[in-house]
Amino acid sequence: MTEQALIPPSWQALYAPWAPASRRSYGWATPFILILTYAISAIPLVILMAVAAAGAPGGLEAVTEQGEAAVSGDVLLPGILMQFALWAALIIVWAKAFERRSFASMGFTANRWLARYLRGLAIGVGLVVLLGGVMAALTAIAPGAVPEEMRDMTGPDDADWAVLAGGAFIGFALFAIITFLIQGGAEEVIFRGWLMSTLTARWGAVAAIIGSSVIFGAFHLHVMVSGVAYGLMAVFGIAATGLFFALYAYAERGVWGAAAAHGTFNAAATLMPLAMMQVSEPDRTPGDLFAEVLERATGMAGVEATEVGPHLLVQPAVFLILSLIVFLRLRARKA
Repeated sequence: MTEQALIPPSWQALYAPWAPASRRSYGWATPFILILTYAISAIPLVILMAVAAAGAPGGLEAVTEQGEAAVSGDVLLPGILMQFALWAALIIVWAKAFERRSFASMGFTANRWLARYLRGLAIGVGLVVLLGGVMAALTAIAPGAVPEEMRDMTGPDDADWAVLAGGAFIGFALFAIITFLIQGGAEEVIFRGWLMSTLTARWGAVAAIIGSSVIFGAFHLHVMVSGVAYGLMAVFGIAATGLFFALYAYAERGVWGAAAAHGTFNAAATLMPLAMMQVSEPDRTPGDLFAEVLERATGMAGVEATEVGPHLLVQPAVFLILSLIVFLRLRARKA
């Protein structure tokens, strides 16, 4: 083996140097790689939902008319877990087989990885609490700016809080946490691990951070089913969230913290409203309620069930401010 063969590639490495024999994917091709691998990963979920719907009341017609809400969370959770785990696996296979890269070059750096992951878990929950606090402040200042169902998060007077200590809810919540840790982590591996490092190798870190955030937002265009105005504001908020996670991964030179934060952010953002619904409707199962919560959380509730207003600006505003703080800290670190 010659000395030239041992020299790392000359292109910019975001997390760790690429292997000497590694290859770069074309930047323009990355969205198509993501779309193809996503489509393949969705096949098991589609089959699972079709089989479950066929045996449910209303059959496949109910799913066509009601969407995810017609399928129990007991089916949706395993489906989500399988889909995102498979999607991340396919991207890793591409990175290893075609690009011939190391895991470290995708952000799986070994330096203090456990401490960063544990800190990320807390940050994810903190982000949801922060968003809730800002929403509560907006409600107090201008109640009309927030939809009525989002104003009171204390629960009804006859709420059955004991149901949250039951085995059914605890078991479902634990499985949901595991699912979202995998799902959120998978998205970080895909968008901040593979995509952002690939774009960095082609176009540099700045373009990679912006480009990966825009593509991350574009992959949530399904929210357009709830109306163009709602969809555009929701995608803006999601892209801003992606920008924060991109800067988070860039600041840590790895994806461990961002993966943990994304997972607990999704879990907390789903389980908190699920808990409120459960105490209000204790006779319904967590799986039944989860389907409704997920439909709202993913912006798939439809035009009639969503409202456009200032409350939709809370998420992008918070994450853009947080992104600015991270950016300024990075600038100070380099000074």
